[in-house]
Amino acid sequence: MQKIVTTAASALLMLAAVSTMAQDEAEEPNWTPVETFTCNYLEGKGPGDLDAVIDEWNAWWDKKGLDTYFAVTITPYYFGEKNFDIGWLGAWQDANEMGSSLDVWTGEGAGMGAKFFEVIECMTHTNFASLNVKAPGRDTPDKMLLSFSDCSLEEGKTFDDFMAAQAAWNAHADEAGFQTGEWILFPVAGGGDVDYDFKFVTSETNFTASGANWQLYADGHYGKAQEIYGDVMECDSPRVYTGSVARHMTTED
Repeated sequence: MQKIVTTAASALLMLAAVSTMAQDEAEEPNWTPVETFTCNYLEGKGPGDLDAVIDEWNAWWDKKGLDTYFAVTITPYYFGEKNFDIGWLGAWQDANEMGSSLDVWTGEGAGMGAKFFEVIECMTHTNFASLNVKAPGRDTPDKMLLSFSDCSLEEGKTFDDFMAAQAAWNAHADEAGFQTGEWILFPVAGGGDVDYDFKFVTSETNFTASGANWQLYADGHYGKAQEIYGDVMECDSPRVYTGSVARHMTTED
């Protein structure tokens, strides 16, 4: 299987070349910047300690007028041997907002940032380019389930092939009653020498919705998914996390 996205430069070239997408109403892809952290709690620290810091951090961001950033903390639920205690997924409205808010954070937020590292230590910090390929169909809840798979296109397949398959799946999934939102994340910075093309991320509102989707696959729709995606891409087994919104974006289009 041939990797097609290995560096920030090649990822950005691919983003610039994309001309189609699976969203119904947008004519151009709406790429948004995303960052992730994977962290462990320091000895004697736990979720309550982190929640207290997040409350203080939210107040700090409000005071600075940084209102175009959305964040979720994620806790592993189904996972393999390589794992972490707590993850952070943050997204900006666009890359201009990312740049301006990071200038404020790196220039003025050292004291606030240090409070996080009294509670956690982080092993990774990665930047991605994200595209929503299946709209959730509802407002973002404060709690959710998120699954992450590492995917690569089959040799000879292009990103347009994936988007065509995604459009076919969206139509089928809507008709069948699947309740999901779906995104792809291309690695841009901080990921090192990755062995996948993109991450495929699925959101579900709760375990009840997840169970309903699971049953739909078991009732025969897994075969349809294989028919649509099988010769286009290959993905590993998903890791599933419970997510809790740490910050809502207060300025949205």
